[in-house]
Amino acid sequence: MMPVRRPILPLRCGAVLALFLALFFLPAPGVSAQQTAAPPLPAATPADPQAQIAEWERSATRAEEALQAGRASTEELEILRQELAEHRAQAETIADSGHVVIRVLKAQVATLGPAPAKDQTEPEPLAARRKQLTETLLRAEEPAIAARLAFARANVLIEELDALVRSRSTSDLLAQKPSPLMPSSWSAAGSDLVRYYTKVREDTLRPRTQDGEPVASFEDRLLPAALLALAALLLPVGLGHLVLSRLERRVRGSPGSSTFLVKVAGIHLLRLIFGLLAASMLLLALVLLEIGPTSAEGLSAAVIVSFFIFLLAAWIGSILFSPQQPLIRLLHLGDRSARACYWLGIAFAASLTAEAIVDGASEDFAFSPAGLAALQGVSIVIGTIVLAGLARVLLSVADELRQTAGADDDNPLGPGFFTACARLMQVLAVLSLVAAALGYVPLARAALAPLMGSVAVFGLAFILHYALMVPVRGGFRRQESTAALVSMLLGVVIVLLCVPLLALIWGARTAEVSEVWRIIQNGIDIGGARLSPKVFLVLVVSFLVGLFLTRWIQRIVDRVVLPKTRIDRGARNAVNTGVGYVGVILSALIAISAAGLDLSNLAIIAGALSVGVGFGMQAVVSNFVSGIILLVERPIKEGDWIEVSGFSGVVRKIAVRSTRIETFDRHDVIIPNADLISGTVKNRTLSSRIGRIVIPLTIATDVDVERARGLLLSVARQNGAILPTPEPRVFLTRIGGGGRDFEFHCFLRDVGSEVATRSDLLFALNAAFEREGLAAALT
Repeated sequence: MMPVRRPILPLRCGAVLALFLALFFLPAPGVSAQQTAAPPLPAATPADPQAQIAEWERSATRAEEALQAGRASTEELEILRQELAEHRAQAETIADSGHVVIRVLKAQVATLGPAPAKDQTEPEPLAARRKQLTETLLRAEEPAIAARLAFARANVLIEELDALVRSRSTSDLLAQKPSPLMPSSWSAAGSDLVRYYTKVREDTLRPRTQDGEPVASFEDRLLPAALLALAALLLPVGLGHLVLSRLERRVRGSPGSSTFLVKVAGIHLLRLIFGLLAASMLLLALVLLEIGPTSAEGLSAAVIVSFFIFLLAAWIGSILFSPQQPLIRLLHLGDRSARACYWLGIAFAASLTAEAIVDGASEDFAFSPAGLAALQGVSIVIGTIVLAGLARVLLSVADELRQTAGADDDNPLGPGFFTACARLMQVLAVLSLVAAALGYVPLARAALAPLMGSVAVFGLAFILHYALMVPVRGGFRRQESTAALVSMLLGVVIVLLCVPLLALIWGARTAEVSEVWRIIQNGIDIGGARLSPKVFLVLVVSFLVGLFLTRWIQRIVDRVVLPKTRIDRGARNAVNTGVGYVGVILSALIAISAAGLDLSNLAIIAGALSVGVGFGMQAVVSNFVSGIILLVERPIKEGDWIEVSGFSGVVRKIAVRSTRIETFDRHDVIIPNADLISGTVKNRTLSSRIGRIVIPLTIATDVDVERARGLLLSVARQNGAILPTPEPRVFLTRIGGGGRDFEFHCFLRDVGSEVATRSDLLFALNAAFEREGLAAALT
């Protein structure tokens, strides 16, 4: 049985971070193919289906034997899993390729009608045709059935292989090693390092030949490599640092201006170019020494990854913290906190580098368990110290952000995020030290390197979010709410993109990430309806397009079509609202149809749910149905003056659940639609705007009644708001008690002017009685 070896965490983190940095035009460093190589594409289906099925059978049988025996190494299990994944993809392709032919044959068989019963017969040509189609259908379904069986078998075997690999990884993670605190561990580590150095030195100094010609000795190659490394330190690093520092000090202007942003982006791009140039020169120096092809392959790979880890840490730190120029600092921190964060980021890179070097050396040389535990303990101590220091700085950063964050700050990483990260780092630092002291060195290391890689990913995500928000803020400068919404959506998208990278950093296998992506692509079956990203996208886009067309049609109907008709305003609003409801319903149905969703299987579930929804939402459903009745029957319409439930006002909006009326005190009253349908409603403007007004008067007994009546009718005829037909009338309602009581009845052209007309009539009557010397007659 081959030994089970865990992937090197620092090298994995470096490879994943380099892949993320490739989004910023950084080439990824060379890492082992096992860690980063994507599974090959499915091979083309052979012409002979039987050969294909036999190949699937052999692969599945080998996988079953390996699972039953349990003696295969993790590397062999990964190879078997990759082969099964290829065969599963081939089987899925074959099962889907014949789908159209099978559907056509089934449609033809269905066209012939149901087969006759046992005691019935059918015409001979029809029977022959049915038999021919049935045989053809069976032959067409054979490859698809075999492919579906192979797909199901491979799918189960892949799940079992993944479970076995995960269980082995968990066992390795929880394995107890010799404690790094034991003196014997340090003694073994010293002996192992001496032997490793001797082996590397002897292998490096051994003379080599290439094509029969001797290759230059190590001493001859040492000077050019040293000069190349020195040139890298002096030119890109030293001189480049001076140039960038001078350029940073010259940056002036408003942080939100385009000129300022272009200057800052140019400085960060130059820093990245200088860093890549320095890393490339150091890498060339390492290749010139020819250490890698000898006994230090793993160590050389670790050194190469370390170059890019330092480059990434310095680049992210300069963008986020900018210790020399506060004006271009992405995080608004104090100078002291910014410098501390920057150098702690470099210390993080150093800690990750130390761990990578230990892992790379362990790949080249068989260190004793005690010696390897001691060396890994050193990297753990360095990592926990840096982690604790960064946690303290992050707490101070969170305090500064709470004091300086503005109301329009749309950064997704706020003070709460930094505080949570700081507390998590403190807990992990303590737990890592305790686990390492007890001998659980793999468990202690499993938290440090991924956490450092996660911090780098979040830093890059923050930079990416800020860069994408620059044009958004410029385009929505006067629409802060829209910019905040776009910021939130971008944050969600970036987080979703970071999830696979974080999964790889925290130990997930590439095969597992690919499997999750395959499941997402194929979709999830819910009640016979398969939901996938493609289906969801088609569903959302189709519905949004339908909603846009509905709103567009509503605007045309409301502004172009309806004004040319004789329909009143209330009817126009009802028609426009109905067009909107119909458009939304049609948009939803068309979107479901375009996405290819078959919701017939959900009918039983929907029926069961509708019972509970009907009881729980009885009032809502009643109001909804009442709203539809109001829009169709139109007993009231927008603009009507109604009296209901003790309120009097003008109808402003009829919705599907409630109706809003505006009282004459300018108060809005929300009336459930069910009250308007089942209750008593007084609509004063349903059929017309004409309304009657009644004014009660009391006149002294010594006044001539006919004279007073003539004055009342004369005043009414002079008021333009009162209709001549029906003509105004004066009624004597009571005699006695020191006076005579009258009621003055007249009809208004617009009942909405009742208060104003009543006041005008009373003023006019008072003036008329004063002219006639009868002012004292009104009591």
